[in-house]
Amino acid sequence: MESAEGLMERLKLSAAEKKGIRIGASASTRAHSVDPQAIGKVLMEKLVNADGLAQALGRIWCPIKGVLCKRLGENHFLFSFLQALGKRRALEDGPWMFGKDLPVMVDFNEAKSIEEMEFKVIPIWVRVMKLPFGMMNRAQGKQLGGDRRIHGYEGTR
Repeated sequence: MESAEGLMERLKLSAAEKKGIRIGASASTRAHSVDPQAIGKVLMEKLVNADGLAQALGRIWCPIKGVLCKRLGENHFLFSFLQALGKRRALEDGPWMFGKDLPVMVDFNEAKSIEEMEFKVIPIWVRVMKLPFGMMNRAQGKQLGGDRRIHGYEGTR
């Protein structure tokens, strides 16, 4: 049996085949989508149906036009938002539930692979009852968990 090197030496390519193709930045910019996108991972052991996920969450995120949802792997999905506000809602207004399971959303970054993306942060809303007025300020809010948005009374301290 002839070696692979011997077979390659006898291979005759046409002019177009010899030219080849170059994959680089220009190829990725042509394929870039104009729709806002995000990646989601559903924290569930069973496989999730992409159409069901798009239908359930799309009604909340983009109630008029909906979302497109493409499976990227085991419970990982690429969401394309057909309304401008949909992406912001998906990333900032959660947490979201699909059935009794939690989808974790991250911003789409075309420079990263799915393995490089970290699905470890979800936005939550904390309501503290009977908090003294003197403790209703931005500093106390930051101690509770960051300063994304603080609603209600803003103290002077």
